[in-house]
Amino acid sequence: MDIRKHCQLCNHQIVDFKTGTICGITQRKPEFVNKCINAKFDDKLESKIETTNVEYERVLKTKWIVYTNFIVFLIIGVAVILAGYFLAEYLLKFRVIAAAPFIISLVGLLFVLPLATGPLNNYKNDLRLAKAKKDDVDRVLDLYGIKYDINISFGKKYHGVQEVDVSLKIIK
Repeated sequence: MDIRKHCQLCNHQIVDFKTGTICGITQRKPEFVNKCINAKFDDKLESKIETTNVEYERVLKTKWIVYTNFIVFLIIGVAVILAGYFLAEYLLKFRVIAAAPFIISLVGLLFVLPLATGPLNNYKNDLRLAKAKKDDVDRVLDLYGIKYDINISFGKKYHGVQEVDVSLKIIK
């Protein structure tokens, strides 16, 4: 594990844009093997636990709408492609070759199907990133024997800003 993950939770961390993360006690880059004996977890720890868990829960909360979107647009996309195919079949009975059936099928393939898969891919990527951040925090806390109990409730959304109520209890 990257030792800077420890520093991201520690109150002694100093971020210098030239050298990166340095320890506020030693004024050098972090140098420890498993655990830092000088680590001080207070306000920064609480904030990091809250933000990573809220982001993870926020992504999980969108699962239903993303999968519903996927199914609806997949059905519409396949229907449009099939409509183009059956229109072509119908026109071929009269020995007429037209561009319309191919254009209809291309619209289904190039415009409607991406509306199904795009949000699903974004959801999976966001979930993977949020889970990785949460797991990083949890792994560091496990090394130091710190547990936490968190309750997150999402309130109303006003002008794009979501109300979030977080109750966090840290057990050392």
